[in-house]
Amino acid sequence: MQPTLRPRSIACLIIICFVVFWWRLGSIGLIDPDEPFYAETAREMVETHDWITPRIFGQPQFEKPIAFYWMAAASFKIFGINEFAARLPSALFATLIVLMVYAFGTRVWNERAGFLSALVLGTGLEFAVMSRLMLTDIALAFFIGASLFSYWSAMQDKARANRWLFSYFVFAGLAVLTKGPIGWLVGSMATSAFLITGGRGFPFRGRWLWIGAATYAAISVPWFAIMLWKFGWRYFNEFFIHENVMRLIHAEHPTNNHFYYYIAILLGGSLPWVPVLLLTLWRARKGSRDEITAFLWCWIGTSFVFLTIAQSKLPSYIFFLFVPIALCVGKTLDDFLANGFRSTGERILVFVVSALQIAIAFAAPLIKPARPFEMPAMLLGGCLAIALVLLLLKQTRAWVTAHAIGTCLLLVGALTASREHVEEMSSARPIANALMQARTGDEPILADKFLARGIYFYTQQPVRVLANKAQPFWSAHPLPVVAGREQFAKLLEDSGTVLCALRKGDSPIWEKIGVFDAAKDTQAFGNNLLIRATKHSAIGER
Repeated sequence: MQPTLRPRSIACLIIICFVVFWWRLGSIGLIDPDEPFYAETAREMVETHDWITPRIFGQPQFEKPIAFYWMAAASFKIFGINEFAARLPSALFATLIVLMVYAFGTRVWNERAGFLSALVLGTGLEFAVMSRLMLTDIALAFFIGASLFSYWSAMQDKARANRWLFSYFVFAGLAVLTKGPIGWLVGSMATSAFLITGGRGFPFRGRWLWIGAATYAAISVPWFAIMLWKFGWRYFNEFFIHENVMRLIHAEHPTNNHFYYYIAILLGGSLPWVPVLLLTLWRARKGSRDEITAFLWCWIGTSFVFLTIAQSKLPSYIFFLFVPIALCVGKTLDDFLANGFRSTGERILVFVVSALQIAIAFAAPLIKPARPFEMPAMLLGGCLAIALVLLLLKQTRAWVTAHAIGTCLLLVGALTASREHVEEMSSARPIANALMQARTGDEPILADKFLARGIYFYTQQPVRVLANKAQPFWSAHPLPVVAGREQFAKLLEDSGTVLCALRKGDSPIWEKIGVFDAAKDTQAFGNNLLIRATKHSAIGER
């Protein structure tokens, strides 16, 4: 008999999703630099009524396909141009992913395993935080997950195999339309590895295979074809070559390009469930006769290796892997609640890692960048400490509950007591508001490449990018660039004064360009500086 979904579990997951993804969703300004980029593109789509060509700063931009912009623009049309509307698609897809994982885990294992998998996913640190941001990766994770779950179901449910196969192609097409070739590549690598490692033949043939493939093409091809027709080689080169191939062989963010980068992201992003994740890896050493677990590890392994080999690395790139990881961890939790530890080694592993998690949470205020999060970190640390005591008392259900509550309290603290600090550290909104109050007439506005998009979105005023080179962005933007000391001095000579929105961390660059030499007034907003520079200050050659 197939396990059934329980209304009480669904209600519990929806409450958790509300707290983690939806509560005070628009209270913090858009996070630089990516959220303003997507928000400005969606805003211009609404204002120009051009629902085919993404634009930013009035010019076509080719960094991502169209699906996510359609979602964001539709949200802006319904709810207005604001932070809540910008992030609504992400929160919605995150909620759907949690419920999808619950349904899938229940279907392939049992109801408790499904619920625990969804709980682990929804309250994992990276999934919880990133699902509150305007990023393409949350929708991509849903479409990849839905396509691979459909693939598995098509293999197992022979009576409805054609329906599941069709669903697989639909969601795979939507994944491509959301973020490009990676939407196809992840599923292809996972399914190929599963077939090869198990000595299985390709399971699908016949009319429905061709119907599904045609549907996939009908979803994923037309928009790309229109863009190639409109822009020709320019679009092909900028999207397929520059935005995809070049990211594989060239590091956009060189400081992230290390073999251990995604190991650290997966571990840190799995807080507070790291002890169970490591327990899952410990048990996975011996392999599994469970085919679904093998399928999930093929998904995890192939994508992890591919993303590690790729030179450009960001936390968001691996976001979709938290879906299969949560299922594996949820299955381990289910077994643990039923049977406890299998060995002394497992017991030591879980207790030691749990203690390390607690120490990290309580040590956060000692790290300068994390000081604004002192209260949220204390709340998380307190919950984890209670959880460890509960585990010592063999109260395993309460132990699981305490972990989930810890993440909820962390977010509640960050969005209440620490909200202003979080916003000043991460968003251009505070400095943009101050800039507009301080600006006189048509005084030129300068911003560094990190803040430029956020300043533009919030001020809707002409912005120049201050940089130490003529092309500061990975992808070219039509914003004018003031490159180096000479151009900065000339702008000052022509205009008399300029307002500069800059990051403190790049102070050596601003010293070299001469910003501090010309500074008349300076205000600090978290990690950012608002500087009024004037030609009457000394900007001599060095």
